Amino acid sequence: MTKVTVNQTDQTPSQQIVAQAKAEVVTTDERGREIKLRKPGPLNKLRFFDAMGESSANPLWAGIVAQLMYVSAIDGDAVPTPTTKREIEALYQRLDEEGMAAIGAALPGNFGLSKSEVDEATAKK
Repeated sequence: MTKVTVNQTDQTPSQQIVAQAKAEVVTTDERGREIKLRKPGPLNKLRFFDAMGESSANPLWAGIVAQLMYVSAIDGDAVPTPTTKREIEALYQRLDEEGMAAIGAALPGNFGLSKSEVDEATAKK
């Protein structure tokens, strides 16, 4: 189940951009965990890719973990964007296959991501 929280009624273009940046998507995995996703800011993206280190050159590894930068909370507990490889691995292990599947299903059509962009990352798995 995916729920998007964005109210764009009677907003100026600037307000719409700000609202989209603050937009959240909530999805539930097979275990019943509620996973909140939010578009990472540019600095968070840079820090995330820096955290991947040499592994970022491995398209298989990078394609699998890139979705993790969108996770902002699990069952109401805030999840900061990982800034070290160990934090990336810990979040991946915490979500496991069920959480990753829920994230992969929730991302297409949200945050400006097309289905083909998400499918391309998934295909690298």
